[in-house]
Amino acid sequence: MSKEESILLLVVSVGAFVIPFVSKRLMLPSAVGEIIFGLFIGIFFKEATESLTVIHFLGSLGFLILMYLAGLEINFERIKITSKKDLIIYILSIFIIIALSFFVVLYTDQPLINILVYLTIAIGLLYPVLKDSGLLHTEFAQSILIVGSIGEIISLIFISAFFMYFEYGLSEKTFIHLFEIYLFFFTAYLILKAFQLYSWWNPKKVFKFIKAEDPTETDVRANFANMFVFAALASLLGLEYIIGAFFGGMLFAMIFKKREEIQEKISSFGYGFLIPVFFIEVGLRFDIFELLKKEIILGAVMISLTILIIRVFGAIPLFFSGFSFKEVFAFPFALSMPLTLLVAISTLGLETGVIKEDYASMIILSALISGIFYPWLFKLIMRI
Repeated sequence: MSKEESILLLVVSVGAFVIPFVSKRLMLPSAVGEIIFGLFIGIFFKEATESLTVIHFLGSLGFLILMYLAGLEINFERIKITSKKDLIIYILSIFIIIALSFFVVLYTDQPLINILVYLTIAIGLLYPVLKDSGLLHTEFAQSILIVGSIGEIISLIFISAFFMYFEYGLSEKTFIHLFEIYLFFFTAYLILKAFQLYSWWNPKKVFKFIKAEDPTETDVRANFANMFVFAALASLLGLEYIIGAFFGGMLFAMIFKKREEIQEKISSFGYGFLIPVFFIEVGLRFDIFELLKKEIILGAVMISLTILIIRVFGAIPLFFSGFSFKEVFAFPFALSMPLTLLVAISTLGLETGVIKEDYASMIILSALISGIFYPWLFKLIMRI
């Protein structure tokens, strides 16, 4: 490890510890504070960031865990007990968001990656916002999380398809890969069914994968093995490894209904250090002076406003689901802060060459704007 990398590791480690306290005082989500911190320290380490292998490795691992946790947080039990009428309304709402995203981008001739930016829904920031505002266990909050969970699954499918299209186009190779991916998920489905049957016959043996009192930490080992296996298989099939991690977490969530303890363990491990390092590293990748350019700021504001406006139209079906006007009014703000997936889209877009650094900077800035203002406005509306 070089001297410069050692110094940066020290700075990042201290920042990962301190930033949550500073962010709380400034009423910012921790992830937003960590990206801003990365942008500032990037001023002093900009020349060396490409060769900082330790920070990049820790950040990539944090990204992997973040996406695994996103899949693990999906509450399939809640989705199953939701009435068919409400599910149809929620899916219609998501369909409107997707349709308008395509329409806006194609009609106004924007870069195609904006389709992903506009339609993406994620609960990574929404969950702590609901928890912090004391709304988490309300009927409205649970309904938002269901919409967010379904939307996040659909978003990941679109992200996978988008980057596959840009890599292979509409070629024979694309269809071969699609067939391989189908086999992959069909096999995963069969494994799920077999494991469900096994767990029904051997509940005590299966319980060790989610219990807390285990000196060998079998539950943690099983989850990390699951995460890396799915990430590796996804990579072999031409998908981004983070997509595999997401679906690996989702599969585990489908199998184990009572997974709160292991979820808490992995969250503590991830959010305790590795995920903050990822967000700091995201900031390190970009030039803060580039973000402050007039055209970047204006573009980011327009992206943030478009995300919100599309979700305003997407909220219309909720009037038929028994929500109050205030709740329907708050709905667009709740789904307009997909910080984690916007960061993922900009990162993947930059790494695959789909977009250049200036446009990736614009998406990152729009993620920061959405992550700063929309949670605050959501809380304000719900307090009125």
